[in-house]
Amino acid sequence: MELVDIVAAGVILTLASMLQSVVGFGYALFATPLLVWLGLPLPGVITLVATCSLLQALAGVRNLRTAVPWRLSLSATGVRLAGVIIGLLMLKRLVELEKDQIGAIIGVILCGLVAVQLLWRPQPVRKLHPGWTGLAFTGSGVLGGLCGMGGPPLVLWAMAHDWPTQKIRGFLFATFATGIPIQIVLLTLVYAGSAIGLPIGNRFAGPGLRRVAYAVLFATGVSAIVPVLTRDQDSRLSARHGPVTHPFACRRGNDPAPPDQPW
Repeated sequence: MELVDIVAAGVILTLASMLQSVVGFGYALFATPLLVWLGLPLPGVITLVATCSLLQALAGVRNLRTAVPWRLSLSATGVRLAGVIIGLLMLKRLVELEKDQIGAIIGVILCGLVAVQLLWRPQPVRKLHPGWTGLAFTGSGVLGGLCGMGGPPLVLWAMAHDWPTQKIRGFLFATFATGIPIQIVLLTLVYAGSAIGLPIGNRFAGPGLRRVAYAVLFATGVSAIVPVLTRDQDSRLSARHGPVTHPFACRRGNDPAPPDQPW
């Protein structure tokens, strides 16, 4: 990156932090498309934005700690985790496209998210149907893993409740603060695995690669079967001869002698 790009990235991140401080969300919505437009690779943009957003979310949680619904935020983080994994798998496909195509897809996602937030104006209620809750949390995770912009589904879900503003902002800050570290770790593991596996896979020809894949799958299947067979054998021995006791096990003074073993 040139110096101008670094300065521009710093300005973008600063403005995104100001936006999220005011409304409780919007960091990735503002920063991700602009950083991609600067030419940064999408996985790097997601990691950078997530790290900065985490720091800003932690500051928000500290200031609004009395208004944070922690149990609800932790539940949202747990559900979002499944969506993040799906989003990361989709991201692996997305980064294989040309830079212009990636930018166009990010732009379409951004416009769609903004349009939904502008057009969908639900009447606030005390509690939403669990189906909407699961859809919002999972959708947030998928978008977070795919492009780092997982905030809008959470925002729509939170604003559909008749909560005070402080509780909405506290929920969003807490959910981001607890979920972003997991997202960063998973993103790192996915690309570390790809970086290690791709060179190894390139050394195998087609038939050789298939043999390795079949061997791994077979070993995985055997490892799942063996514990069940071993447990069944132990159960049959216990039913026939009583509990199996090691022949050299020490006995306390009044303990009865172990039964004769089949060996």
